[in-house]
Amino acid sequence: MSIVVFGASGNIGSNIRKEALSRGHRVTAVTRSADLDPAERLTVLKADIADAGDVAKIAAGHDAVISAYSPGLRHHSADDAAELISNAHEALFAGVKQAGVRRLIIVGGVGSLEASPGVDVVDSDFYPAEHKAHTLRNREILRSLRRGDHDLDWTYVSPPLSIKAGERAGKFRLGEDRLLRDEAGESRISEADFAIAILDELDRGQFVRRRFTAAY
Repeated sequence: MSIVVFGASGNIGSNIRKEALSRGHRVTAVTRSADLDPAERLTVLKADIADAGDVAKIAAGHDAVISAYSPGLRHHSADDAAELISNAHEALFAGVKQAGVRRLIIVGGVGSLEASPGVDVVDSDFYPAEHKAHTLRNREILRSLRRGDHDLDWTYVSPPLSIKAGERAGKFRLGEDRLLRDEAGESRISEADFAIAILDELDRGQFVRRRFTAAY
């Protein structure tokens, strides 16, 4: 399978790229600035996900697109990040459709998961107020997909509260709209295992036009 990975140099995107290559897929890794080590079946491109024309040119001829794009909050305010997220996804949806690629997997945020009955993580009392602006924008992107605003075979993937570098254990739980916690009350997964869950979904198609989450 040939796959485009946007955000391929980020923490999550790097693990997705490596997991895809380990499974024998051909990967076009798209970054904004970083150079990546060469590998068999890997093509590296520098491009802007917020340019629909660039997205269309890159995605053409591929079987699927995975977006691990995130502007991050180290260099942007939450309000600026929210605007960047909107622009990026608007271009992503338009470019993928223009390229004729149906399958799209989006790595989104944890905020739209349900923390308790009727209360999303972003609306809970423990969620950081300084993160809300871009988190709410991510939730609206999921809602737009569910409304059918974008005629694509999409899957939206939400991480748990904590996702960090760690071992590739290959064991985790899957859920849909509820935040997953372990017996100690922690909500966590390693980036490597999260990448396994994403590539499993690409291979199996269990959550087409649905959201899922993965955690220990």
